[in-house]
Amino acid sequence: MKYKPSGTLKRFIEVSKTETRVIGSVERHILSKPRDKSRRTDVLHPSEMAGNDWCYRASYFQLLGVTPNETRKIGLKLMSIFEEGHSIHAKWQKWFQEMGVLFGKWYCIECEEAFWGGSDCHEGPLEYREVPLFYEPLRISGHSDGWLTGLGEPLMLEIKSVGVGTLRYECPELLAENNYDFDKTWKAITAPFMKHITQVQIYMKLAELLGYGDIPQEAVLIYEAKPNQEYKEFVVRKSDFGITHLFEAAQMIVDSIKAGTPPPCNIKADGCAKCKGLE
Repeated sequence: MKYKPSGTLKRFIEVSKTETRVIGSVERHILSKPRDKSRRTDVLHPSEMAGNDWCYRASYFQLLGVTPNETRKIGLKLMSIFEEGHSIHAKWQKWFQEMGVLFGKWYCIECEEAFWGGSDCHEGPLEYREVPLFYEPLRISGHSDGWLTGLGEPLMLEIKSVGVGTLRYECPELLAENNYDFDKTWKAITAPFMKHITQVQIYMKLAELLGYGDIPQEAVLIYEAKPNQEYKEFVVRKSDFGITHLFEAAQMIVDSIKAGTPPPCNIKADGCAKCKGLE
């Protein structure tokens, strides 16, 4: 039987056939690197819970250690998108650190220890490790981009890089109304996207459940446009409205694991792309 390569190997071979001087080599380098496994697969992530396509059944099997279905094509373009997003996050976090208003978890490179507090919590060279939020009873784990103090009342920080792909996913109607012109659509954005509101509400609720002191009652969402570096900020008040059902779903998934009975797919009756074939 003749073997037919698939997945990353297939894409690696396809790239090898592409006639370029430099870019093909870069993409082969990206595809040959070991996959980043730092993102936990044994927990529920707020960023996924906030989406309309959060599949309860897929999360059930993920918590059991089953490798989730890959719904995105890994390649140079996707990795470049990720890296651009990381650089935008790092830029804003650095500025807030320099201002002395960034609170959270810090790691000292020299003494290899972690500290909790503001950027003055330790004298050594510090790396910002954001705001870890792991609520074990519901197995929900995430990291808020930051916790701001000294700018009025405390704020939970979330930074979002916005490109054409973001607009296609988060506000396709608005993009269409503006003839698929990024600049016009960007100017028309007057409120944060619902998914992002939900995500920061989950973060603030987790901080409450974890018993953190003086938790933010507001969150600030900073949007930066990838094509032109323009920016917007939106402030959202803490509220359980809109997230209670998500925490109830997380409880249902945890209870289903204890019972050994996977829940049905809540996206499609015969299973969605994320859960189809998982056993």
